[in-house]
Amino acid sequence: MRIVGRGRLLFAAAMAVFAATPGHAIDGGSVAGGDALAQATVGLGTVTQPDEALKLTRCSGVLVSPDLVLTAAHCVNGDPLGALVVFFKGGNPVRPVYTAKVAARYSPDPGEMLPNAATGITLEDLSVDLAVLRLTEPVKGRRPVSIASDPSRVPKHLRFAGAGLSRTGVGRLRTAGLTPVASTSTGLTIARVDGGGRICLGDSGGPVVATDRGGTYVWGVASAVISKTAPCGSYVIVAPAAQVFSGPGMR
Repeated sequence: MRIVGRGRLLFAAAMAVFAATPGHAIDGGSVAGGDALAQATVGLGTVTQPDEALKLTRCSGVLVSPDLVLTAAHCVNGDPLGALVVFFKGGNPVRPVYTAKVAARYSPDPGEMLPNAATGITLEDLSVDLAVLRLTEPVKGRRPVSIASDPSRVPKHLRFAGAGLSRTGVGRLRTAGLTPVASTSTGLTIARVDGGGRICLGDSGGPVVATDRGGTYVWGVASAVISKTAPCGSYVIVAPAAQVFSGPGMR
């Protein structure tokens, strides 16, 4: 629930969640501007209490309807005590802060794919998960991004946005180009970050989008990073959004 009278308290709580421990944002790419991708991307913070010990998680996500956010399921593992959703203006988080609850978790069908020489991995190595969060109040002033309708037609060029953390506190929203290097019949995609960039901790769940004559649409979200040296990697596994949504709002 967005409580106007407690806006400062909610914003401070969100910043505390996002800045609780050191992390990393997209390494490379560019600070987000004001396009459709930047307007719909969110920073997501959840608080869970496994085994009587508080645990903080920080991820990214994307607004796909006025009251729904799509992210990676591992970002909301367990039974979160709460979830805070923050939007951005350019690269910086802004008020108001929204709260949300987990509406559904999904394990998309990975499909079939031959071992890929570019990454040296097989489907057994992959982690693919999605989750939908329902905001307790619809968002105004932000345009949701529609969902891809055909998971078999992988775009030649993709873009990613993530609000991972920085070592000095809250991460700035950044974007980077992606080049698909392998995919399956169900839309699971492995993509390489352009320009030698890397995707890092806190970028999980961030939207991967493409653009056609109708505008920008969500192909999927960052489900995992392929890396020999944590916490960043140059290859990302994209969980296909078309397996979750159908009907109105798809393209």
